Amino acid sequence: MNQQTFQLTPQRCLQQCNMSEIDSRDVHAPPCWINIQHRDSVTLQAVLESISVHPLAIEACLDTTPASLLAAYGKSLFIAFPLNATWNAKERTYLWIICQPGVIITISETRIPALEQIIERYSSGGMRFHGENTSAVLYQILDHIIDEDMAFTLKTRDQIDQMEQLLESDPDDELLEKAHPLKRQLTRLAAAFEDQLYCVSSLQTIESESFSVTDLYDYFRDAFLHLEHASRVIGRQLAHLSAIEQQYQINLQSKTNNQLRLLTIISTIFLPLTLITGIYGMNFRYMPELAWHYAYGGVLLLMVAIAGGFLWQFYRRGWFQ
Repeated sequence: MNQQTFQLTPQRCLQQCNMSEIDSRDVHAPPCWINIQHRDSVTLQAVLESISVHPLAIEACLDTTPASLLAAYGKSLFIAFPLNATWNAKERTYLWIICQPGVIITISETRIPALEQIIERYSSGGMRFHGENTSAVLYQILDHIIDEDMAFTLKTRDQIDQMEQLLESDPDDELLEKAHPLKRQLTRLAAAFEDQLYCVSSLQTIESESFSVTDLYDYFRDAFLHLEHASRVIGRQLAHLSAIEQQYQINLQSKTNNQLRLLTIISTIFLPLTLITGIYGMNFRYMPELAWHYAYGGVLLLMVAIAGGFLWQFYRRGWFQ
């Protein structure tokens, strides 16, 4: 289990400290952030019990089938926040967040770039939190995760634009091969945004000993609006992608129709010619035309005239356009 422990300094930055300092802290101690990346449930449970996390919150963290959740258990506010750790992630990742008086705990099973960015930026003193409390840390965590998700939506937009250009220039079967996985990814992003919206909107109405947005309401409201915008963007991208797939199918059907039209023209022209050939290919003894000196040339001219007549009619009706 990888664990990092930080205290908020009076300058609203992060300063690394030991876990022992958290255990012996008093009510006037600065707020703390504990970031845990775990694979061992037994060790995780022992750490959470040592800092008096509510048993129900611990049980929610250890759940093998996590789902989006925001619940208050005594002095512990538990949040299961869905996110997309990487662009091509096949499964949804969760960040478990536990808010307690003066302490915020983040728990994940894999590395989360957004948390690493916060630690790097706010430990160097180059950036400061909006307040000296755990709510300010939570806001930055949510804001960085939402920014990462927005970057994914911009990436999907670029891919959809490339697909649209491919549709206009030289559409082929690769278009659908690219569209199907992209559509699945967009659907996963849309589902994650819906659950994130639920969590962020619920946070704006919670007032407890362990969490309060009184001084940061505008910031959490801004995060909520960003999520709403991201959800609308994903919805438009899904509609755009569906339109591209539909247009591809229309183009493919049009191409098939053109091929069938060509085959129809060829069949229509050669049908009477085949009939004439079949008639004069019969081995009857008495066929008067066979004794005519110009019969061969006349029949050929008749066949050319019939073919030319059909071609002229098809051209007039626009079948070659």
